[in-house]
Amino acid sequence: MNKSTRFILAGFAALGLASAMVVSTLPAGAEASVNFGDPSVGFRDQQTGAYLRIDLDSTDAGAGGFYFSAPGVGLVVPAAPATLDKRSSNDDSRDDGGESNEKHDAQFRYEGPAAQYAAAPLAGDISEPAPSGPSTATTVRVIGHADTAKRTASVEVWIGKKHFNLKAAPAPRTAGKVITSVITALKATDLGAIYDLGDPSLRHGLTKAQFITAMSASKSGSVTAITATGATSYVTTSAGVDFALVPITFAYTKDATPNEVNAHLRLIYTGGQWRYMTMQPDSTPANYDTTAPDPQAP
Repeated sequence: MNKSTRFILAGFAALGLASAMVVSTLPAGAEASVNFGDPSVGFRDQQTGAYLRIDLDSTDAGAGGFYFSAPGVGLVVPAAPATLDKRSSNDDSRDDGGESNEKHDAQFRYEGPAAQYAAAPLAGDISEPAPSGPSTATTVRVIGHADTAKRTASVEVWIGKKHFNLKAAPAPRTAGKVITSVITALKATDLGAIYDLGDPSLRHGLTKAQFITAMSASKSGSVTAITATGATSYVTTSAGVDFALVPITFAYTKDATPNEVNAHLRLIYTGGQWRYMTMQPDSTPANYDTTAPDPQAP
């Protein structure tokens, strides 16, 4: 892990507080490319873990480029781009009145050879796969429809004889109860509850006991207050990741000195539920130790 880009566990441990986790930026590998770069869009089926990334801009040099990732399959990269339906491609056009008429619907299809990387890591919530390990030749058939404005997609995929029905839609705006639980856990420095509420990236592969031990070792201050200061905003990234962002003030005491930081709680929608991901300061606090290490399993 690049410590300079993400403090998954250390976070406010750099301030001497074990109860909060901070992210400065998403990992550099979060936008790894496979045969094409942006503009491309991602669609994830939260129930099955299947993920499709595709370039739907027919004016782009990489138009139709895509890959597919799913449990039991790994990563599948086709030998050629998908065919886009020009009547519904995600382009800007002009109607008879000379007005811009942006189309967000896109239909696409592909049938042909592909390389399958069965050992490649699956597309994670904040990371994308890259071809790795040996590949085998396979065939892939894709028939799909996506709405890039509504962030929805319905895609039928056949990898050899395996069939997938990918259904993607934005996360429901129902993070309120989880946000309340997160704030309560942070106020109480309840590391067990934070672990239970956290997404896998926050846990960093640690067991609950290891997490509590590692985070407790970094504690030298105390939380005095956490207050939500605004409404929750919901964001879906181009990669198809859903976040809920909550502005807060975070008050704490360190070395007998009171401090207050403006920050955002970041929740991520994964596996069909909202999970606590990080606390991100709006600006770097004066007493923030950027050399603080990530806690490791004891």
